[in-house]
Amino acid sequence: MKNMKTKIISAFTGFFILAALFTSCEKFLDIEPQLAVSDDAVYGDHEGVLNALHGAYALLGGPQLFAGTNIFHSDLVANSGQVRWRGTFIQYEQMNTKNMDPNDGYITAKWSRSYWIIDMVNNVLNNLEVVNEVNRTRVEGEARFIRGILYYELVRFYAAPYVAGNPNSHPGVPLILRPTAGITDDDYPARETVANVYQSILNDLNAAKQLLADFTESGANSGRATASAAAAFLARVHMAMENWEAAANEANFVIENFDGYDGLNGTPRAAFNNDGYTDEDVFMIIQNATSNAGQANDGIGTFFASLEGYGRSDIHIQQMHMDVFEEGDLRATITDDDEIRVIADVPGMYYIGIGTRPGNLMSSKWGKFDANINVIRLAEMILTRAEANFRNGSSIGAAPLSDINAIRERAGLTAWDNLNLDLIWEERYREMCFEGRLLDDIRRFRKDVTIPEGPEEGTILPWNSPRMVLPIPQREMDVNPNLVQNEHYQ
Repeated sequence: MKNMKTKIISAFTGFFILAALFTSCEKFLDIEPQLAVSDDAVYGDHEGVLNALHGAYALLGGPQLFAGTNIFHSDLVANSGQVRWRGTFIQYEQMNTKNMDPNDGYITAKWSRSYWIIDMVNNVLNNLEVVNEVNRTRVEGEARFIRGILYYELVRFYAAPYVAGNPNSHPGVPLILRPTAGITDDDYPARETVANVYQSILNDLNAAKQLLADFTESGANSGRATASAAAAFLARVHMAMENWEAAANEANFVIENFDGYDGLNGTPRAAFNNDGYTDEDVFMIIQNATSNAGQANDGIGTFFASLEGYGRSDIHIQQMHMDVFEEGDLRATITDDDEIRVIADVPGMYYIGIGTRPGNLMSSKWGKFDANINVIRLAEMILTRAEANFRNGSSIGAAPLSDINAIRERAGLTAWDNLNLDLIWEERYREMCFEGRLLDDIRRFRKDVTIPEGPEEGTILPWNSPRMVLPIPQREMDVNPNLVQNEHYQ
């Protein structure tokens, strides 16, 4: 991966500048970033290693990852017509029609940014001996958390899905667990199996959960990793692997640390466009007026908003989506008022846009360019526990019906008195729409996807179609002879 290594080496100054924009309440991380240092000095002492950790968090919150395309790519690739793409970027149109291009710059940026950060945290882990002993455990936990969640994002986008009961020996992604400075042209990494990538993710996140045991409430940790955040990602990973009991246990760990149902915000709308953590937020990307991805071409709010001076109005919500909601559902309320200007003027979960391409139905989940980005909410963990327990025939923490009804009642709906997988799917869709979970949910529930428009409109793809896997970037294929391309792009 010659290009990847070159980018890593040349970008040290860039990540230190980014790090300066990321703030923390924790004193041991309040270090003044340097603007230019030699490679040897980066990880040569306590301050250098912590600066690198700063930089990793700052890059993690970029639009190429958790403040943008990790959410958006999932929803577009899995879209069957719930939304219409009306933007001008051909790359996103190709995702919508399931005709991705290995030369797509956004697909390449997600890959490159992920491996850049992985190299940074590999260097952090390789130099823990220079970190002050009182901070060493926490630094290791945070670094392993970052590496674990990035490999999960890589394998869920760039590899065919994990299938429980199968050997899962199909190609995953290159698994690099040491600094790339030790990788030469003669030993470029091949793609590790999906099974081995998932095992590495579990190793990192389980270690992070243990190492960060003294930190459970994410809001008190200002956007940094905690045991609860590690457990939440473990729940996601176990769900993908269909390890139902383990998923229920991890979700239950989070729910208990967040005061159970009492941790939910009073209304669904209150969970979004916030400048700080709420009780419901398990893991967030912290943004502010000077450090945010909200106005980038691939920032999540840019896609979804149509407000005065903000948003391109690329994503229009369709009636197919709204038909999923029951009458009286607070998650389906629409604000139709041409006097609105900013998202704070919108009390509903949807609104009629007044900015670019006015008059279309827009989601209000992403309407403020410098608001924090929800990555994992307590509501997701409650739904995850419900589904995992239902599939497992257990009641770890609570009965599945109790969990589902807690989410329904917050949405202003009456409680159900029975449950099945179709109902769980519907409730999860209503609660988690446009938060980047659709692709994973479709795979787990074995749902077909219909190409929504274009020459192949109406073509039905199965849940495991190779057309819903991103291609390995052509740039990486060109420089690494040990890589194999995904099936649909060969």
